[in-house]
Amino acid sequence: MLRRLAVIAAVVAASTAAALASAPGALASRSTRGGEFPAGDLVVTFSGYGGGQYRFHQPPVGAGSACRVADTTYGATDAYHWSYRFVLPPTGGSSDAPILLAAAGELSATEQLLQCAGTAALTSTCTQALRAPLIADSGDLAYPGVTVALSGRSIAVGAVGELIPATAQPVCSGLGVLLPSPVEAFAQLQGSVTIPRAALASTGDVTRRFTIAGSGLYSGVTLSSSCDSSGCNTATCADTAVPGPDGPSSCSFDESYSGTIEVRVVK
Repeated sequence: MLRRLAVIAAVVAASTAAALASAPGALASRSTRGGEFPAGDLVVTFSGYGGGQYRFHQPPVGAGSACRVADTTYGATDAYHWSYRFVLPPTGGSSDAPILLAAAGELSATEQLLQCAGTAALTSTCTQALRAPLIADSGDLAYPGVTVALSGRSIAVGAVGELIPATAQPVCSGLGVLLPSPVEAFAQLQGSVTIPRAALASTGDVTRRFTIAGSGLYSGVTLSSSCDSSGCNTATCADTAVPGPDGPSSCSFDESYSGTIEVRVVK
């Protein structure tokens, strides 16, 4: 599941040496707010929520007394939310050390084996909790990071993050196994926004929304798919050239998320 991210700065425009505080109508007074951070610092909060579903159905293998595997129906649901906060100097730059990590989620699944050749039906359930990565996990796929780039009249902000399993193994009843969705969006959180420098200069606090349509997972990743045929691959929800032995299988998945990126100037 884990892969090394490309340089996060690729999410945003090239940085310029111009300092944010040099914009017309300086953004911050040279005081501190409760001594928390120096005046002029940029506090960036990357937060959001998401989820998805993954379902498939496979027909039995064989028929009558020769049936060995019952009809299988499997459904999984993902739900997650996160909030990562960073502090950068007025000149912007990159940070991979958030000052706040608040994130959680849960994966849950139900698998039903229908009666086959006289055997009783069986239903199994699985759950897997998610959490924010620890500082010790900073070498992981997308340990929360943010880049703020100042260019001309715009400020571009790109952020990445992930959720990881809270336990080594899911909790399952019966014979169930927690199967991963073909796309684990909770492990590949990305968002990027552009805001006018003048807006931040006048208000000191600007929030922009992002959705999967405008920014999202790695290039080429499909967030939803489905198939219903004798060649349906339930691992990828894609039709293949190899037909199944006992009729059509059906499969679908759909993942999405949205959230906000807020930039605030400490005064």
